[in-house]
Amino acid sequence: MSEQLQSRRTPRLQNRQLRFLAGIGLVVVGLLCGILIMLLVQEPRELGPRTEFRLVDRAGILDSTGSGPDSVQQRELTGALELSKVFRNVAHRAVASVVSIEAGGDWRPMFWRRSEGGESFRESAGSGVVITPQGHIVTNYHLIRDASTLRVVFEDKSEYEAYVVGVDQSTDLAVIRIELELDHEVPAIVLGDSDEIQPGDWVLAVGNPLQLTSTVTAGIVSALGRAMQVIDEEISVEDFIQTDAAINPGNSGGALVNLRGELVGINTAIATNSGYYEGYGFAIPVNLVMRIAVDLIDYGEVQRGFMGVELGNVDAQLAKSLSLDGVNGVFVHKVVSGGAAERGGLRAGDVILALDGRRVNETNKLQSAVAFYRPGERVSLSIWRDGNAQELELELLGKNNPGVAKWLSSLGRQWEGRAETALYFPEWGLGLRDMQVRDEAHFKGKSGVIIDRVTHSRTGDSLRAGLLIERINGKAVYSIQDAAALLADATQDISLSLLDLKQEPQEVRLSAPGR
Repeated sequence: MSEQLQSRRTPRLQNRQLRFLAGIGLVVVGLLCGILIMLLVQEPRELGPRTEFRLVDRAGILDSTGSGPDSVQQRELTGALELSKVFRNVAHRAVASVVSIEAGGDWRPMFWRRSEGGESFRESAGSGVVITPQGHIVTNYHLIRDASTLRVVFEDKSEYEAYVVGVDQSTDLAVIRIELELDHEVPAIVLGDSDEIQPGDWVLAVGNPLQLTSTVTAGIVSALGRAMQVIDEEISVEDFIQTDAAINPGNSGGALVNLRGELVGINTAIATNSGYYEGYGFAIPVNLVMRIAVDLIDYGEVQRGFMGVELGNVDAQLAKSLSLDGVNGVFVHKVVSGGAAERGGLRAGDVILALDGRRVNETNKLQSAVAFYRPGERVSLSIWRDGNAQELELELLGKNNPGVAKWLSSLGRQWEGRAETALYFPEWGLGLRDMQVRDEAHFKGKSGVIIDRVTHSRTGDSLRAGLLIERINGKAVYSIQDAAALLADATQDISLSLLDLKQEPQEVRLSAPGR
């Protein structure tokens, strides 16, 4: 009985379970359908910004219409590309006029640099800038000092021998000249105006650093009128342009150019503790460079006027004691007896406020300003004396003036690196000197005297500095004393037997004085 009851209950239980599961299934299906219907009927909702992917149209970036949301970026990119073209064009022109200079001999020229320890780093080659189509090249004096041979290499790999035209130790400048074939010219750089440049201006440094020829670096003018005390002379002229364009050993004598491709400075020094570029380079302003170079080409030496003073900077304490309106001017420590300053009424204790209307607040700025004047030229000074402003006028004197000569001698100054045995013969327009070590290397055992400068020649370019005179009127000369005797006795035209650096002989007739 119990077994029959159990068999009847089992199917019923199974049917209930099936109906329960079917009900749950229907509920789940209903819920899913409801959710689906809601999604289909409800308005779509933005979940966030949508990103649109598309190919960039290169021409669209450079669109010059100036319209649309990207116009500012387009203009900025266009401006950057135009600046790149300017850099490219300037670099292309400048490297053609910047040469590598290799100086031979038992020596190693210095690359000026300033550090806490004061050591000097050295280089075996440097740079130069062509300033005339006839082959005059300006460079640093420290680069060619004591060199027995000079070799100049252009960017196109053409090579030339060169000789020294003249040097100026006070500014660390020198002019050399290469031997060119007749009617051949070389590309000269365009000259700029260093008085126009200002801090923040773009500049490019061009040279041959670390034996990397024709290297161009870019930067800005960081400051003006820097004095770094790198020129080891009792009387030095330092008025450097500071730049952050990379300058390294080998850049000495190279070009600093503006974005018009004009020369604005000659790279000369760096401030560094490692011996290499650390962000501080210095160049001699081109206006001062050309003032020196013109004299070296015309006369073989600088025609420099002297005031005859010893100077110092004015600080706040000194300005207060002198009742100055501000920390202005340059203090006069000493006035040289018999010099231009004493003759013009300047006294020790005066403060020089301006020279020819140009304010001067540092000794190097005053020295740089005076460096533009020649002996015999007059300058006006605005000075401060005994609590009052006054005006003076001075006539600058040359190194041959007894007062100036005595003063320079007391400083132990050997001027312009020129031989003490040099003599000038104004009636013939010739300066002559005895042969030096580099001349003996050039002319390989030949004897004679060297033309040091030519001031007025009736023979065009036949006479120039650097030529060797072996004979005058057929008579051999071994010293400038021999040459002086022969020139003094000559009343008619004279014949000069010459050699150039290529050992090619030539005969030149020179007209007698007054003819």
